[in-house]
Amino acid sequence: MSKDLPENLRLLCSYHPSIAEVCRRLGANRSQFNRYLNGQTLPSLRLMRKICDFFGVEEAELLMPHSRFQELIRLKPQGGGADIERNQLRSESEKILQASLPRLEAYSGYYFTYYNSMSNPGKVLKGLTRIYPTSYSMNVKTLEVIGRRGHGGFTCKYQGGCFMLGDRLFITAMETLTGNEVIQIILYPSYTNRIRHLSGIMSGVSAHATRAPAATQIAMEFLGTQVNPRKSLALCGLFDPDDDEVPDMVKRMISGHSDPASHLLMAAPG
Repeated sequence: MSKDLPENLRLLCSYHPSIAEVCRRLGANRSQFNRYLNGQTLPSLRLMRKICDFFGVEEAELLMPHSRFQELIRLKPQGGGADIERNQLRSESEKILQASLPRLEAYSGYYFTYYNSMSNPGKVLKGLTRIYPTSYSMNVKTLEVIGRRGHGGFTCKYQGGCFMLGDRLFITAMETLTGNEVIQIILYPSYTNRIRHLSGIMSGVSAHATRAPAATQIAMEFLGTQVNPRKSLALCGLFDPDDDEVPDMVKRMISGHSDPASHLLMAAPG
C-alpha cells in the first residue's frame, strides 16, 4: 500500500485542532481512522468521498505523491472556516438523508401535487411527483405542465431529496431545465397507516420576470406505487380553484389559512 495517502491525510489533519475533532465532524470511528493514518487499510469509497468533501480536495489529489500534495495544499487558498463549514453542511445533510430512509419508506410512490400557482395567480397547478428510495437517500422528481390541460404549455422538472426531521417531511428540489429555482416544501406526515393526502407549505419564486419569492399551501394526493406516468401527467395542468379536477379535500387544504395575529401563512393538517 502506498504511504502517500496516510501522509496526505496526516497533513490535512494537521490543519485542525485534533484528529478527534476531525473524526467527530466526519462521523468516523477514531480507532478505524487511525488505521487509515497509519497506512494499515484504505477508507471505503463512501468515506473517501466524505473525507474529500470535508477537506475540500479531490480524490485524485489525495492520492498524489506526498511531495506534490504538499505543494498543492500550500498553493490552495486556505479558506479556513468557510470551506470547513461548507463541507460540514454536506456531511450533515448526508447523515440526515440516510437516517430518514427507514421512516420514509412508507411514502414511496406517485402523487398528484396541487398548489396555488405562483406564476398564474388565481389558478391551481396540478403536477406529478414521485418519491422513491435509492441506496443513498429518498429522491424526489416532479413534472409540471404550465398550461391548461389539453392545450399544451411549457414543462418544469424538479429533482431533489426528501428527509424527515421531528415529525415533518422536508423536500428540497431544483428546477433542472432552467436551473434557476429551488423549491422547499414542508409537509405534515400521514397520521394513518394508509397514506391518502399530505399537506404543507411550499416556497419558491414565480416564473415571471419579477421572479418574486412566494409561498403557498400545497397538497399531495397519493396515487400508489405503480402508475402510468404518461397517462397521469396528461391529467396535470392549470385549473380553476373550483374545477372538479381539484378534489374537495385538496380544495380545503390549499384554500388559504393565515394567522391574523402573526401574519404567518399556515398549513392545515391533512
